[in-house]
Amino acid sequence: MKNFTKVTLLLVAMMFFGQLASAQTVGKESWMIGGSLGFSSQKYKNDEASSSILNINPSAGYYFADDFAFLLGISFFNISYDGSSTSSFNLAPGLRYYVTEPIFIQADASFGLDDDGGSVFGISVGYSWFLNNSIAIEPAVFFNTANNEGDNFDYTSFGLSIGIQAFLHHDHGMGN
Repeated sequence: MKNFTKVTLLLVAMMFFGQLASAQTVGKESWMIGGSLGFSSQKYKNDEASSSILNINPSAGYYFADDFAFLLGISFFNISYDGSSTSSFNLAPGLRYYVTEPIFIQADASFGLDDDGGSVFGISVGYSWFLNNSIAIEPAVFFNTANNEGDNFDYTSFGLSIGIQAFLHHDHGMGN
């Protein structure tokens, strides 16, 4: 069993470092279409209660320079708070930059489209695991801060997300 664990860890490490070595830059004029699913929990600034948030973020992006994209999406937030829940839809512009292949940082802002208004500002760090030239699975960690109507609903949160992206006009260099 000990050898099996060592061999498994070695294979996982080889795949990870092989991915790092084969990862390519996302070039100018590439498109990205996909989305992510995230979960976080947080404590409100002026209240003792805590809550959890599930967010779904379909988005599209255009790489206006190598490794640098403008994103636009619609975010859906479902917030469970003190035994009740509420939902909101937000317009979410953002920017993504590949610091080093395949690690990216992403900053975005979500502006409420419903009556409650409000805004959420976030930053995330993630990894693009390319399955082929066009499709990537993207785990990420994120930090959000929200400014909503009324002081009781302002919050900060850390969370995890998993996404899938399709890249168009992108040569990842993995062969066909």
